Amino acid sequence: MPDRQEARVLAVGDPGRTLIRRAIIATLLAAAFFSVTAGPVKQIKVVYDHAPWLNDPYDTFVSFAMFFVPLLTAGSLARVLLCRRAESLPVQRVTDLLRGCRVVLGLIVLTSLAQWVAVAARANRAQWNGATWLQVGFLAVTTVLTAIAVVRLGQVPLRPPGRAPASGPAAADWLADAIVMLGQQSRRLGPLAGPVRAGLAWIDRRAATPVRRHPLWSAVLASLIFGIVTGGMQAIREGYAAGPALLTVSLLSCGMFAFLVGAGGYLGFVRGPAILTGMARRLLDAGVITCVSLLAALAFRNSLWWIVGSNANAAGLPALALLLGITALSMFALVLAIETALRSHPEPG
Repeated sequence: MPDRQEARVLAVGDPGRTLIRRAIIATLLAAAFFSVTAGPVKQIKVVYDHAPWLNDPYDTFVSFAMFFVPLLTAGSLARVLLCRRAESLPVQRVTDLLRGCRVVLGLIVLTSLAQWVAVAARANRAQWNGATWLQVGFLAVTTVLTAIAVVRLGQVPLRPPGRAPASGPAAADWLADAIVMLGQQSRRLGPLAGPVRAGLAWIDRRAATPVRRHPLWSAVLASLIFGIVTGGMQAIREGYAAGPALLTVSLLSCGMFAFLVGAGGYLGFVRGPAILTGMARRLLDAGVITCVSLLAALAFRNSLWWIVGSNANAAGLPALALLLGITALSMFALVLAIETALRSHPEPG
């Protein structure tokens, strides 16, 4: 049975809807501009080679945000299309969208801060030219759009008010809303609408339902697919040997897993049948934080080579693998030990 929060709705004409709409539109605009000027520009070497943030640690922020921001923006847009002015809005859907806005803006803010630090530090200064200032201009526009979105989001109550409807289902998760939205849009396909809806129904039964039953394993599978496809394409394009290719695939998979589990739990990508508690939850927390720590170690590796007795000039793939291995084992053990000592996430009852 849906709980009271899941069943609440924002009525047509509710004054809070205007603030919510402005915040979401401002966030989508900032995210769209960031997505257009981050990922595509990074693939144009004659332009990106002159960026102040070309190298780590700055580039790590761009490398991952250019995937996560468009992904979350596309998911948010799918849910926005289900929000109609003439209909009541489920509070849970609105809450999820506002949380999505916070995550998107958080990613953009962190990445923009890293880029501005690179500019202030005059990183990659020898390569600066007209392309550099073009990218700094893009960054300035992104910063302004993001600031506007942050201000408008701050005007929205953390918990949108609402009322209990006379009847109606609880708000669905992101996956269910995406399927519903595609079904609604399929009417534009004319005679193909029927087959498309039948295919979506099959996906809902055969794919979406198992994902909800096994959200963690689904996140693992999705992360591996993302890492293999994205990392494999990068390895082929840049001519990596087997070792660097495997490392690239592994780090991309770790980044996506941390995003799907960390952000997905906060946003409600899928709502499974049960919540992890006890040792299982502690192991999951340790795994997610370890994945994040690996990305941090990669970004700041030039300051960490001393851990493996090397330096930026002498270190190679074996030293990097050793550094990442030490980071992973240390962080996993530390987080698990702390949560176990604090008895975090106790078993119910």
